[in-house]
Amino acid sequence: MKKNLLFIIILNSFLLLSFSPNIFAKKAAIVIDFDTEEVLFEVNADTRNYPASLTKIMTLYIVFDYIKKGRLSYDSQLSVSSVAASRSPSKLYLEDGSSIKVRDAINALIIKSANDVATVVAENISGSEKEFAKLMTSYAKNLGMKNTTFKNASGLPNRAQLTTARDISKLCHKLITNFPNEYRLFSNTKFSYKGKTYKTHNKLMLSYEGADGIKTGYIKASGFQLAFSAVRDDKRLIGIIFGGDTGSQRNKSLKIIMDKEFAELNIKPNNNKKEIVTKDIKEVKKNNYSIVVGTFKYRNSAEKQIKLIKSKYPVSTKDKISNVVLIKVSGKQLYESRFENFSKVEAYTACKRLKKYNRDCFVRL
Repeated sequence: MKKNLLFIIILNSFLLLSFSPNIFAKKAAIVIDFDTEEVLFEVNADTRNYPASLTKIMTLYIVFDYIKKGRLSYDSQLSVSSVAASRSPSKLYLEDGSSIKVRDAINALIIKSANDVATVVAENISGSEKEFAKLMTSYAKNLGMKNTTFKNASGLPNRAQLTTARDISKLCHKLITNFPNEYRLFSNTKFSYKGKTYKTHNKLMLSYEGADGIKTGYIKASGFQLAFSAVRDDKRLIGIIFGGDTGSQRNKSLKIIMDKEFAELNIKPNNNKKEIVTKDIKEVKKNNYSIVVGTFKYRNSAEKQIKLIKSKYPVSTKDKISNVVLIKVSGKQLYESRFENFSKVEAYTACKRLKKYNRDCFVRL
């Protein structure tokens, strides 16, 4: 417990106190459990900040919604205006009077973070970027993003365009939930357009185990931002960080936070798990009984039960493998808190001991 508290103190200091006072308000972070939407970590999560290119997540959300509703298709051609063509980089350098397919526009927004393409999308959907920003803000309110106001489709500097780390986590959650197939596009690391190949700005996604998206952002007024998703052992966490001094520092900070939260959920990196499986494989085959110490509606509750049993009854669970298992009962999905790798005698002895303390327990083979 003391180690965990020390870690939080050090991490909070790393995120907040190490930065100069004049940019303190930019610093924010949040990590949520995708399944339960529980907040696992937060610092300044409700501080309003400039979203930079994280704005494009909402632009893409609307594009996906319009495709779903039949108002656009992946092959629809979007016309390029002089206003769109004049947008500052990052951009595809689209020419006034040309056009781009929705399919290419989506990839350009995700991977290249192209500002000219964001304006093209806005103008083709709403007639002007100003009107599209109103649409974006309306979507935001409907998604529960209470502290967000959009003024453009790209995230280019605008003092009135503000959001929070919590609101961006909600947006990411809704995008993954409502558009799971489209979300897979965020895992792409490059795309080609008119003979040129563009590579992702999301460097952490290339190195972090289980990472599958979602978006980077930067303007001078905001610092370096990142919305991030990773899945390990069927558990998805969404992490948001605002105000990094450099892209590398931003990535390192969020990596530390995400690693800590996965560890708190008893989810370790695969390289460690491979060593454990190789070492214990014969023992697992021989000791193939499990004990179930709770059944829950939410995975997070099942994980908390495992932690409780481990801490309060270490004799019953020492050297045993803990696991949360998804089961179906009468058509409903439930989560079992299990300890595995028992012999038959050990399993029944452990349950007998736990029941003495009025703890639910039964044996599974």
